Amino acid sequence: MIKDILVYLDGSKEDDVRLSYAVPIAERHDAMLTGLLCIEVPDVISAGDGVFSVGKVAAELQAQADEHGDNAEKELKEKFAKLEVRNELRRIDTVGSQMGAAISDEARVADVFVATRPYGHYSEQPELLEKILFSSGRACLFVPPAVPAKEPFTDIVVGWRNSRETARAVADAIPFLQKANKVTLAMVHEGDSTEELRIEPGADMARHLDRHGVNVELRNITGWDNPGEALLNEIERTDANMFVIGGYGHSRFREWVLGGVTRDVLTKAEVPVLIAH
Repeated sequence: MIKDILVYLDGSKEDDVRLSYAVPIAERHDAMLTGLLCIEVPDVISAGDGVFSVGKVAAELQAQADEHGDNAEKELKEKFAKLEVRNELRRIDTVGSQMGAAISDEARVADVFVATRPYGHYSEQPELLEKILFSSGRACLFVPPAVPAKEPFTDIVVGWRNSRETARAVADAIPFLQKANKVTLAMVHEGDSTEELRIEPGADMARHLDRHGVNVELRNITGWDNPGEALLNEIERTDANMFVIGGYGHSRFREWVLGGVTRDVLTKAEVPVLIAH
């Protein structure tokens, strides 16, 4: 069940977009909606020629951050007061290097964390959102920038592969899948191995979802060199309004860097993407 939703807010125009997704989810699942206003405060190490100038610059930057936060909080309180769902507004003021950990702490007591997708737009925040995905232990719903929600999640594509990450994402998505009119369980096969297709990969997961009351269709996709593009094409082909995928990390330098397929989807998808690790 989905009973607690946490939505990332920062005082920008994208707040309205994120809320356009989060509020209907709260309504449809009779859930508590928590808005988390995140204000980055200055972390000034050195500036100018002396202690006085350092302190002066830091004070000015702090005053700007406080003003931005106070104005955003006032505006959001007015919006939240008009919502018909149960809600609360919280605020975090911290330096950028600690923001991901602070948000992850909040997300651990929610069922779903809602934010703008991390890549492919002017306000992208890849490191922050990667940190939350890989540290919070919760499902993240990354929504497209500047595209407000238009309808409930009636048609959903699941990018299935037999892995821990995808199994976790599907489990977290079941409340959404149960309410959808149609769910497509899509498996991309690189190459055209008919021998492999004879064993019906994905059939066990399709049966598992069916037992949960999900109206699911299994689709094996071949003939694509780029699995990410194949999945994006499937989303468009089915006119889906939600996509579910596992979050894979595979970097020697930063364990939370996402793999190619996941990054492709989170860069280009024009529908919300539910992802878990």
